[in-house]
Amino acid sequence: MAGAPESGETRIGPLPVCADEERVMRYRRETGFPDTLEKIVPVAFPAVWMAAPEIDSAIRARLGDADVVPVHESQSFHYFAPLRVDESYALTVSVRQEAEPPRLSVNASVTTIGGEPRLHAETLLRIVPRPACLA
Repeated sequence: MAGAPESGETRIGPLPVCADEERVMRYRRETGFPDTLEKIVPVAFPAVWMAAPEIDSAIRARLGDADVVPVHESQSFHYFAPLRVDESYALTVSVRQEAEPPRLSVNASVTTIGGEPRLHAETLLRIVPRPACLA
C-alpha cells in the first residue's frame, strides 16, 4: 500500500519480507561473504527487499515523465538487533524528493511481526539526466 501524505513523502507498507535461507545464502555467495558454519544475515542484505515492485513504482512515480534516472549515491544501515535467517519481518518505506542536490531519499524501517524495531536503512538516489546511450 502506498500513499502520499501532505509532507510530500510517499509511504509504502508495511510489506511482509523474510530473510529466507536460500536467498540469504545466494546473497552471501554473490557478494563474496565468507563461508561460516553460522547462518548470518549480512548487514546489507535488506537492500534486496528494496527491489520490491511497490517501492520501484513509488520511485518511478516520483520521477514522473522527466528524462532522468536515479543513480545510487549512498546507503546506510542502523541495526537495533540482528536479522535472523528464516524469520519474517515487516518493511515500511518512505520516499521523499530533495531539491538540492536533486535526489530521492528512501528510508526503510524493518520490524519483527510483533513490532519490535530491527533496522533503519537509508538509501540516497541522485537524480541525473538520462545519458544519451540510455535514451
